[in-house]
Amino acid sequence: MELCKNCSKHFEGDFCSFCGQKKYTDKDKSLAHIFEEALHFLTHFEGSFFTSIKTILFYPGKLAVEYCAGIRKKYYKPISLFFMVVIIYLLNPMYSGLNQEYRYFKDNNVYGSMAKAAIVKKMANASITETDLMVEYGQKSKSLSKVLLFVFILSSTVFLSLLYYKQHKWLFDHVILATEINTIFILLIFILFPLLMLLIGTIFRIDEDVISDEFFALISFIAFFTYNSVAFKTMFNESTIKTILKSLAFTILHTLFFIFVYRFIVFKVTLWFI
Repeated sequence: MELCKNCSKHFEGDFCSFCGQKKYTDKDKSLAHIFEEALHFLTHFEGSFFTSIKTILFYPGKLAVEYCAGIRKKYYKPISLFFMVVIIYLLNPMYSGLNQEYRYFKDNNVYGSMAKAAIVKKMANASITETDLMVEYGQKSKSLSKVLLFVFILSSTVFLSLLYYKQHKWLFDHVILATEINTIFILLIFILFPLLMLLIGTIFRIDEDVISDEFFALISFIAFFTYNSVAFKTMFNESTIKTILKSLAFTILHTLFFIFVYRFIVFKVTLWFI
């Protein structure tokens, strides 16, 4: 009988039957074992990560359906996959459409008055000039806008729960689908599409200014709507008409949340950190 060093229970074999802790020996302290563990992590990570990426790219909704059904071994955990994609974007941002310049909020027709009041209050409390505030805001908002991307999972879960309340799905199911949808949202619109635009511009020598923000937004909306339609059909299996209408409603709600709510959250949080 062995005494588990983690939970202090007696057990037999190589693993504790109470907490799962492995029985470690002197061999586990060798350099060879360290390299073995590193190799195991890399091969396991590569397999599950790229399997998950391939699945969400080419089979919308399949990962969510199978993960909710208990088929999980071959997939990277959806939440971990989401944050891994966010980290990739954070390290190499190709498109900075998440955050807006300081003046955008002051001149905004929807919440401009609230933004101006928040700015005046911040300047008074922090004893900072508006010029310095503008500079600090620009620096901090770039990273904070990416860190706060998780709020899209929360909002998307609410939208899905409302659109498909008659399906009586578990909240867990909506969270997993919302996570997959927003992983592809970041991967497509903020990583792959900008890379594709850069590649096309380089090959055909097209100036990046030729591709307007409005055109990019339209293409992104259509791609996201199409993806959602296929994912919803896979997950909820409703009629094509219902699926298209609900996908359109979801995509519009997601876009409005992005433009008006998410950006204002970024604005308020950034001011708080200055």
